[in-house]
Amino acid sequence: MPGNEKAREHLDFFLQHLRVERNLSGNTIGAYRKDLGKFMLFMDEKGYRLNRIDGEAITFFILYLKKMNLSPSSIVRNLSCLRSFYRFMLGHGIIRNSPLPIESPKTERPLPEILTEGEISRVLESPSETNRAYRDFAIIELLYGSGLRVSEATGIRMEDISFENETIRIKGKGNRERIAFLNRNSIEALRKYIQKRNEYAGSTDSGYLFINRSGKRLSRQSVWKMVKKINVTDKNVTPHTYRHSFATHLLQAGVDLRIVQELLGHKTLATTEIYTHVDKRQIQKVYRKFHPRA
Repeated sequence: MPGNEKAREHLDFFLQHLRVERNLSGNTIGAYRKDLGKFMLFMDEKGYRLNRIDGEAITFFILYLKKMNLSPSSIVRNLSCLRSFYRFMLGHGIIRNSPLPIESPKTERPLPEILTEGEISRVLESPSETNRAYRDFAIIELLYGSGLRVSEATGIRMEDISFENETIRIKGKGNRERIAFLNRNSIEALRKYIQKRNEYAGSTDSGYLFINRSGKRLSRQSVWKMVKKINVTDKNVTPHTYRHSFATHLLQAGVDLRIVQELLGHKTLATTEIYTHVDKRQIQKVYRKFHPRA
């Protein structure tokens, strides 16, 4: 509706702020655009204007989202985006009052699924002798051995690897760079894969470490499908499961939380602290199993 054109201009200004000032990734900005787009659509359909939104309107927005069959966690995410948008507008003097904060649907943050060391060994044992298998198992070794995000793994370029220093230069969230370390198994898997990779990369080689049959960068979706396909456990394993397992196993081995934070590339320690809950859950299981009076 024409009356909300100004609201969309403010939204574009906010998204530009996220990209330029906060240096957020394209995927994150896209998620903001999608969630806030629902709010713009809600205003259009119900005849609201941005400067007339109050607490009651927000309540109707929550009901609007529920009618879209969104889960409580998705509704919370939508409201979180909206809070950020209103905080931005307040800070820039676009509005004088905010209808937020409001009470959000309660949701528990699920603890991440992890694999035991034995389960990871089962996944990685006896790969078939094909170029694709060498690539796929090298990816798993990096996701677990270095605690990488799937986007970080697919973004590695050939020149980022240093076998001499046993490191990889990683570009993480917000284009923040860090150094990830390679263990013996990761190095062996990478050397075997790179030998096969160079045999079929050809003139179309994009320069990325992990490539598809056309020599182009392997997509995150391809890695997700691959991880699901080679899963030999009864757990819901995703690429992030290996990162979760990496962090939890280090903490169980006595590694300091701040070191784990640096290895994961977390900006704040609070993000890393969820893994201490995973570790406590494991300790509780052992206690209940072995303590005579548990």
